[in-house]
Amino acid sequence: MSLLLNHPVLTVRIHAGLNAASVLAGLAGLMRSPFFSLTELAREKFPALTSDVELVDSHVNGIAGVTCRIACPAPAGHVHRSVADIARMMDESTLSAAAREKADAVWQVLAKAEASVHGASPDKVHFHEVGRTSNVVAIGLIAELFTTLNPEGFFASAVPLGDGSVNCAHGAVPNPAPALFAMLDNVAVRGFTGIGEAVTPTGLAVLLGLGATFGAWPEMTVKRHVTAYAPDKIFAYCANGLLFALGEKA
Repeated sequence: MSLLLNHPVLTVRIHAGLNAASVLAGLAGLMRSPFFSLTELAREKFPALTSDVELVDSHVNGIAGVTCRIACPAPAGHVHRSVADIARMMDESTLSAAAREKADAVWQVLAKAEASVHGASPDKVHFHEVGRTSNVVAIGLIAELFTTLNPEGFFASAVPLGDGSVNCAHGAVPNPAPALFAMLDNVAVRGFTGIGEAVTPTGLAVLLGLGATFGAWPEMTVKRHVTAYAPDKIFAYCANGLLFALGEKA
């Protein structure tokens, strides 16, 4: 899966639908080949979880791209995982040391955000939607693919944000969702022309945990590119998807 680039640079330009699945789709799309199976990688890295992870072709408004579908066994009842629960799932994985470090960084961003929202310490928070099994798998695979790409620079565009409300385990709350709102310090943002949650807390936590710099396109020579969409999440009357570009520092 290695891509031999001199001084690799990675950028993602965010339009709508930033979540863990769309980031995974973008990274996997950059590395796409007949010999690369996300399901095989998922079962290798998370042997205790029977996961099916598929990169599939997708179209939005006639524009071709890819999306990622993740199927995991559903636990009984409501998912309510603690930081320690997530850590145990990571311990049971076979992620490389570098990937484990990056995955842990993403979960720490989420834990600190939830702690800020609820007035608790990060080790005492519990994850609701964020802690579902598909997110655990997606974040682990994102960390593994990002480690393989090993960019010297990782750049993201300003984050699109809108008003309105979001439904979550705590009921209807203002958009941006509380955990996302807690992550926004020092993050470049812009107005979102669509309606709905264009960016999820997990999606932004992935970028922050991977050390993204927010701003304009970097100076680079593009070698590969892909458009990634969030599965089953299309916003009307606005640009959809994430634009991923991998290349060399210009």
